[in-house]
Amino acid sequence: MNSRIWLSISDMLGFVQRSPIARRSQVLAAMLAFSAGFTSAQVDSAQFADKSQSQDNVSVNQLLTPTKAQRATKKAREDLIRGRFESAQREAELALDIFPRCAIALNIQGAVNLWRSNYVEAARDFQRAINADPALGSAYLGLGVTYTSQGRFKEALVPLDRASAFLPGSWTVHFEAALSHLGVGEPDTALKEITYAERFMGVDPEKRAGVSYLRGVAFFQLRGYDEARVELNKALTLDPRGSYSTLARRRLEQLKSTESNKEIERSAGPAPR
Repeated sequence: MNSRIWLSISDMLGFVQRSPIARRSQVLAAMLAFSAGFTSAQVDSAQFADKSQSQDNVSVNQLLTPTKAQRATKKAREDLIRGRFESAQREAELALDIFPRCAIALNIQGAVNLWRSNYVEAARDFQRAINADPALGSAYLGLGVTYTSQGRFKEALVPLDRASAFLPGSWTVHFEAALSHLGVGEPDTALKEITYAERFMGVDPEKRAGVSYLRGVAFFQLRGYDEARVELNKALTLDPRGSYSTLARRRLEQLKSTESNKEIERSAGPAPR
């Protein structure tokens, strides 16, 4: 395997392992709320600033869902948004006992399993949700996040691309897509996704630091070391105590080491013949 790509994959795995998975599943919870017709006023805007495009039309799957199951999924969504994952799981199971093809309930189960790092089960739940309701954008997002959480970046690109069609205004979709493109050694495409993510990041310092960090990684892969340094230092400034700052410091050390090695190579001159 190309060493440059391998470095990218190992670094991205480190990034995912240090990312707050609980927060990522909470963002997904907000997506579930938006896609199910909640208004933004019903979501804590400070915690769930991902302004996804709501699905204006009720899907066939939602129309077929019995009233009792709808009430259970409504309660499950509320629990999920508030971080009450165990209760959300129970309510989702109740909905599925009533209507086994309830896409929203399957989606909620996927979010809970993602929070628990039960990736096999999460992927199964999100895929079942997609099968039940192919227009449920948050299920594609959930499947993509499940794959990126495991470092399966190439596999993540397909559901994330589908998610972008249903959730075009989602910071999370574009951020995860950028991460995946970096993971497979495609920094140019990652930069495009980062630019899209930047449009929807708002004023959240963690999101802003995350965007700068990924852009710094992209420039690093492209060997644009000066640009990489600027972006990584920006991540440090935007959220000094956040998880992305820890990663940015590590990358800056790596950048320093890389430049030192190149300086040694230059000073040594051409190898004797």
